[in-house]
Amino acid sequence: MKILGGELQSRSLKAPKGDVTRPTTSLVRKALFDIIQPIIEDANVLDLFSGSGAIGIEALSRGARHATFIEKDKIALRCLQENLRTFQLEKRSTLIAGDVFKHLSRFRTSFTLIVADPPYKDDVLPKLLTIIEEHNLLAPGGFLFLEAPFPSTLPPTRLTLLKSRRYGKTVLHELTLASTTLKMHNEKKTD
Repeated sequence: MKILGGELQSRSLKAPKGDVTRPTTSLVRKALFDIIQPIIEDANVLDLFSGSGAIGIEALSRGARHATFIEKDKIALRCLQENLRTFQLEKRSTLIAGDVFKHLSRFRTSFTLIVADPPYKDDVLPKLLTIIEEHNLLAPGGFLFLEAPFPSTLPPTRLTLLKSRRYGKTVLHELTLASTTLKMHNEKKTD
């Protein structure tokens, strides 16, 4: 698995072996970063269910200010720590070892970009959306991307679903706060 863009482009990431973690495919990562490129510079990123850290590290490579990673699998954590150390990103990142749901409610900050690639279980997305909403984890003008299996529908939320895109067996849901000005999307329409 390689970093697709930015200062670390083409560098290889160490990824956990086995089927405990499911890496985000290069196709989905490329699509995600094509969408968010206008807002990534100086962004505060939250990478949930991080695995190897590919999403957060890619964001840092492309100019994000800081990335916070939450991962509980010990093998994935070792890979993630090694990736951060190899690319000298420790000062621009925070690594939290443990369950996403236990740690999310402790945050007292909001994020420009939240990306979650959770286990494909029925109860995960509703629980995740509830915590993000209740604790105001998404900053005004920020974006939340949820990776889910195809087909999937999102539970009711006060966030606005902008688009759901299918990439093979994966759906990438793009959400934002209902009251945000969608500058990024308006700029794309005028191109």
